[in-house]
Amino acid sequence: MSNSEIDRLNQEQVTEQTYFWDRLRGVSQGILETTWQTFGLIVAIRYFHADESIKQYLPAAGGIGLILSPLFLAFFSRQSARISSQLAFNWLFIALFVGLAAVAPGAMLFIACLFLAQFTHAQSLALMTHLYARNYPVSQRGTRLSMSHLFAAFGAIIFGYLGGVILDISLDAYIWILLMGVGAALAAAWFSMKIPSEPGRELRTTHIFKSIQTAWQDRLFRWMLIAWMLMGMGNLMLMPIRVEYLANPIYGVNLSNTEISMLLVSTVMIFRLLSTRLWGLLFDRTNLITTRILLNFCFILSIAVFFNSTHLFFLGVGAALLGIAFGGGGIMWALFVTRVAPAERVTAYMSVHGFFTGLRGAIAPFIGYTLISTTHASFTAWVSLLLISLSTLIFLPMRKAISERNLS
Repeated sequence: MSNSEIDRLNQEQVTEQTYFWDRLRGVSQGILETTWQTFGLIVAIRYFHADESIKQYLPAAGGIGLILSPLFLAFFSRQSARISSQLAFNWLFIALFVGLAAVAPGAMLFIACLFLAQFTHAQSLALMTHLYARNYPVSQRGTRLSMSHLFAAFGAIIFGYLGGVILDISLDAYIWILLMGVGAALAAAWFSMKIPSEPGRELRTTHIFKSIQTAWQDRLFRWMLIAWMLMGMGNLMLMPIRVEYLANPIYGVNLSNTEISMLLVSTVMIFRLLSTRLWGLLFDRTNLITTRILLNFCFILSIAVFFNSTHLFFLGVGAALLGIAFGGGGIMWALFVTRVAPAERVTAYMSVHGFFTGLRGAIAPFIGYTLISTTHASFTAWVSLLLISLSTLIFLPMRKAISERNLS
């Protein structure tokens, strides 16, 4: 057997092991994202009666974490421990913070602990992208990652329904939801440990400002970041507003906790599950910009339907469209730099992409809460629609440049 055949077999083993363990990790991630993105906000609103001055930090946590992720990435790159081992330690810290949130006596500490859990999770994203780039063949990244997202959707659907029922029985029972989140984080730590990886030194990161300078000189990547910023701002500012729109009685909807979780978790995740495989195939087989524009249209339709109705059916249609958009959004976010950056610069480009994602993720919830406190949720939705539409217009001329880069 030749060396090339041995290398190919080794690569296949690495790919299959990564694929197996990452799908299981996806289940845990789906449970935890539901814990802090939906149930954490419901508990902050309805149990602790937290005001906007503190609860807006909950949806901003991931963004703030991404802003600082280059600093943590530089730390990870200096370690001799395997990248997957460092991921496992991150999940252990997430379990700790979610556990502390379960016993927090007040709104401030509750939100602070869930903030830290999401902040820690943000430090894992660039590491996972590096593993996908190294462990999956170029032609399989979208379809392989789509299956991890499918498993995440399964976890979120089941946990979302269960959590909603628990909260409707008693809001005091939110502690059990968080303890289940702790279990999911511990399981994710174990699954992450099993993913084949290199030592952290192989990340080969540079200082974030040097990475930004280098990446900014890439004209195509620069314009993609600008368009992505507008799209992300429009989308992220509405993430907590959807919960407010359904849970706060001043908007005239005032659904039960089960109904909210069925809409924003189960419905969204079911349609994410149904569409993820298709988005993965589109990512692998079509022009990157074509796929991005289709995603933008899904977000636009979702927002237009959701925030212009109080009827449960149309709210469900809006949530379904959001799930379809999320089905491709996660794949696109995690992998698009692998189609733009030189192979040796994927981690650096991803750190820049993550930095700007964090910037908008940190700012957008505050803008959203500021708008609804002075106007109305529907006006906030129109601002979001404008930003995503502008983003689409900027993406349109990039199709040819992406095709040329992928052929080179």
